[in-house]
Amino acid sequence: MNPGSLTREPHPLANRRVLFLPKNSRTPYFAALLAAARREFGWQVAVVGPARHAAAWREAADSLTEPPEFSAPQSWESDKVRCAAVDAFIAACESATGTSAGRIILAGERDLGRGFSRGNFHWFHNKMARRVLQDTAEPARIVRRIFAFAKETLEKTRPDLVLAGEWADPLCFAFSLAAREMGIPCVVNRQSKLWSGRCYWSADPLMYNEAARERATMLRAATAPVQERSKQHIAEFRSRPKTLGYVQHNWNAIDRRGWLFEHIDFARLLAAQLRYHIAGRSGPTPKPALRVLGGFYRRSYLRLRQVRLFRRISEEELAKKRYIYVAMHKDPEQALNYQAPFWSNQYSTVSLLAGLLPDGFSLLVREHRNNRGRRPTRYYKDLRRLPGVVLIDGLDDQFKYIRNAELVVSENGTSGWEGLLLSRRVIVLDRCFYSAAGLARHVTEPGALAEIVLEMLRQPPTLDARQHDLNLGWILDAEWQTSVPVDEPTSAANFDLLAAVLHKPAMGRRETIAVSA
Repeated sequence: MNPGSLTREPHPLANRRVLFLPKNSRTPYFAALLAAARREFGWQVAVVGPARHAAAWREAADSLTEPPEFSAPQSWESDKVRCAAVDAFIAACESATGTSAGRIILAGERDLGRGFSRGNFHWFHNKMARRVLQDTAEPARIVRRIFAFAKETLEKTRPDLVLAGEWADPLCFAFSLAAREMGIPCVVNRQSKLWSGRCYWSADPLMYNEAARERATMLRAATAPVQERSKQHIAEFRSRPKTLGYVQHNWNAIDRRGWLFEHIDFARLLAAQLRYHIAGRSGPTPKPALRVLGGFYRRSYLRLRQVRLFRRISEEELAKKRYIYVAMHKDPEQALNYQAPFWSNQYSTVSLLAGLLPDGFSLLVREHRNNRGRRPTRYYKDLRRLPGVVLIDGLDDQFKYIRNAELVVSENGTSGWEGLLLSRRVIVLDRCFYSAAGLARHVTEPGALAEIVLEMLRQPPTLDARQHDLNLGWILDAEWQTSVPVDEPTSAANFDLLAAVLHKPAMGRRETIAVSA
């Protein structure tokens, strides 16, 4: 055979039609990735986002589709036949994925689902938030508008792949359900919560690293030797615990936002509002500048007023206490209202835990540092009245509280992983990013929680220290092997991981969602 007659097989990612749903905090990453994919693989990329952000996607996209203002009635809503067709499509999406439209409303606690969290935190009132609080039927009408836009966009762009940085935003959530109902693969790129500076691809509806879970299972079955990198990571954390890189980076960025930065941000928002209204633009309304600035001053005031409600306890005193530790999530947060919706009301979770405390135990509740000044004072006063509850300052060192805890309870947050690294007993209330380690006790039934807490407290923190560390090592190895450096979006390895996720055996539409339920 003439070697020249052999044809080279196309790359598995070649000639894709891709619809991308932006995540603003990672715009440079995705802009570079999509631009490279257009050059190297011939992608046709459509982006969904405001027209005012078009410049960010100039090199990355062939087209940009602007969403309408979903808080405003749409012209087609006067057509009963069209409305019925959209409702039928939503029902088909719910049936195909096993996920109800109400989940989208809960995921939008900041505005679309403001009624879910109104007493739990302060947030500026935009047009959508005002309307949904005045009329409890309005959220369903907004969801209908979002699904109509998603269906129309998917039919117009005809993608064979939908990419995003998350599904938790209500618009992205609806797009993911609509795409899955239409048989279109949906994949996200997420930053690892196990290794600083790495990211992975996932087709899991809850955005967890399914490839790492499968790899960890294989490593455990083969009793594979743990890599020195992972052993060193465990040892270093126990010697000097530290917060995950990108999380610490975000905290530092927030801490640096002083008076000047907030007012510069206010000026930018005000300019965007003026351009929007003067030019008569359509699409999503910019954030209300005056309300955002007012929120800054309210947070500053509440931080000063509420500081007396929190305690800082020394390590010496903690060593003498018997307590269960729970760390609150930033509120609202996708880890709760999207990934663990049944635990999204953290006041209820703390109440449940306080009601099952064994004799002689306290419940130490550490507020998230980013919630400071964002909650009503009454919220904290009511928490402090719960029997056995002690509120802990979110700026105090979290690791000393974990290190001395008899038991760490987490919905699905990083405190559970940190507890495992520090060889503590850990209960998780929902599926989480470290479930594959098989070390945390997963309790989904509230009725079983009291008995399991007592059972765990009767046992030593780790039944087998060597096996405990092997399990930690295997999940760390698996995560490393299924992730790539986050600062290399255009690397061949990154695209190879995406191709591997896309070429896994296809699952049924309903079964894909059921795995994450």
